Amino acid sequence: MNTEIKHTSDFLRTVRSNGRYAFTIDELVNVIPKPIRNIRKDLDRLKEKNEIVNIRRGFYTILPPEYQNMGVIPVDFYIDELMKYIAKIYYVGLYSAAMYHGAAHQQPQEFYIISKSPKPRRIKSDDFLINFSEKKNFPQYGVEEKKTETGYFKISNKELTFLDLIYFEQSIGGYSRIVTILEELSESLNLIKMREVVKNDFPISTFQRAGYIAENILNNNKLATIFEIKLAKLKLKTVLLKSSGQQIGDKDDKWNVVINTQIDSDL
Repeated sequence: MNTEIKHTSDFLRTVRSNGRYAFTIDELVNVIPKPIRNIRKDLDRLKEKNEIVNIRRGFYTILPPEYQNMGVIPVDFYIDELMKYIAKIYYVGLYSAAMYHGAAHQQPQEFYIISKSPKPRRIKSDDFLINFSEKKNFPQYGVEEKKTETGYFKISNKELTFLDLIYFEQSIGGYSRIVTILEELSESLNLIKMREVVKNDFPISTFQRAGYIAENILNNNKLATIFEIKLAKLKLKTVLLKSSGQQIGDKDDKWNVVINTQIDSDL
């Protein structure tokens, strides 16, 4: 035990001096010579003083003075530690990944994580919301590390983000919300990386929709060709462009997609 750490406040100073903003109650119990009931009282007092935030049971973040008006620190300061704490493979994805790639301008209170199934419960407070989506077959390609003030976190690259937005379209607000982001991403996609990312285990329908959108909405024929090659040796079933919509509309024979919704880009 470190003899210099006798109080909870000493421990918090040590955490910050090590470049971290997060800690667990287990860490506290291991280093502070106090009964756990007293440690919990310390934590309650610190919460009341707006010096710490309880993110999840047993997991806390330190709230420095410069963030106390916001009531929360940026999620990327602690997300890697949080996901290790709850033992989940993850990456920052969807709108949050698009924001880091310069293709979205979301509210900082909402953060999107994709984890291996089963997904954790969402984390919600008055000041922030962490949304979790899940994948049974976790991607082998397209997950990268991004440096942050406190270390690193996992994030989908532009190419994986592009496909994920289409795959999760129904649950994240529909095409009207994602089409501008898809267009901004498509302008700087790396086609070599996309050829890798399409090796991931997406439903065939995702590639059909992506191909139709790349060719007909984004006018990006080079991108569309990658999806066309991916689908060339596969047996395609007819799918709806909007998966939750009605089976009405013209059919695009090349992609075997029924155009049951209108997608309008703002760009």
